[in-house]
Amino acid sequence: MTRNKGILKLTLPLAMAIVGLLLMYSLQSSWHERWSKFSDQDNVADEMKAPSPVRLSRVPIKSDSYIVPNIVHFVRFGQPDLSFVDMLCIKAALVNIKPARLYIHCDIPPRGMWWEKLANSTVVEVVHREKPTSIFGKAIHVVQHASDVARLQILMQYGGIYLDNDVYAIKSFDEFRNYTFTVGWPSPEESIGNQILIGTHDAPFLLKYYETYHAFDDRQWYYNAGVLPTDSILRKQPHIGHTVPDSVFGVSVGLIYQIFLKTVDWHKWHALHLLYHHRSYLTKDDPIKEHDAENIKNLQSSFGQMARLIYYGTEDIIRNSST
Repeated sequence: MTRNKGILKLTLPLAMAIVGLLLMYSLQSSWHERWSKFSDQDNVADEMKAPSPVRLSRVPIKSDSYIVPNIVHFVRFGQPDLSFVDMLCIKAALVNIKPARLYIHCDIPPRGMWWEKLANSTVVEVVHREKPTSIFGKAIHVVQHASDVARLQILMQYGGIYLDNDVYAIKSFDEFRNYTFTVGWPSPEESIGNQILIGTHDAPFLLKYYETYHAFDDRQWYYNAGVLPTDSILRKQPHIGHTVPDSVFGVSVGLIYQIFLKTVDWHKWHALHLLYHHRSYLTKDDPIKEHDAENIKNLQSSFGQMARLIYYGTEDIIRNSST
């Protein structure tokens, strides 16, 4: 009996140490598993150069009856300063999509006066994410291509709704959350638009889309983001994902002139891609080069209405009161 007590005294500290090691291993394994979905023969997880574990939401995200989680994702690489329009688009997503969580994935924390308008939101969270530098062993030099890759990886990790930084959400996206994947396809003759992507983390189209990056070509603009997945997946398997026309997700270049310089019924779309950084040549005769809280007050255009609604709560022209 004395011998057994001695053994117990010796083994108890050892058992506690083993439990501690197992707990550490479990935590490390949990993080590894979150990233393992991106790994394959070419060790994609290493190529992604993952930062320290992504901080998941501290507040549990309530599930609902839809298969796609109501989470919105924005991606910003090397762009810490939010513009007025960046802020508007984030607020439009908060107001109209009403996500349970809105993640801003970035390599540099957001800052500036317009970020301060969002910083206190209990729904918005900043997630540190390094810019991808390679994919399937092929170097990525163009930052837009890095964003194209990151948005797919993020959806494979979380699922949810990805929006470009200049996408203005107009209506709820709930009807699209019943499909494993939804993407805008303006017409059968064109390529898909990756400015708005909605899907489950394991959607068949999403996984095949990511696999097409084995043929990544950094020299070709929009080849991997739009042309290749359209030709190699959707044209062969049109029912693998839910596609919507330009009348639902307005992503066509031709819409931009009407939005910024005309007044059209913009309420009919679910979302509009503003192509804001392309306005220098798409709306050359627009006297306003950068919009702000002042110059939208009496702006007589569709964008004026959209901006006022989100920022001031009314589409109507705002007259400055006389002093």
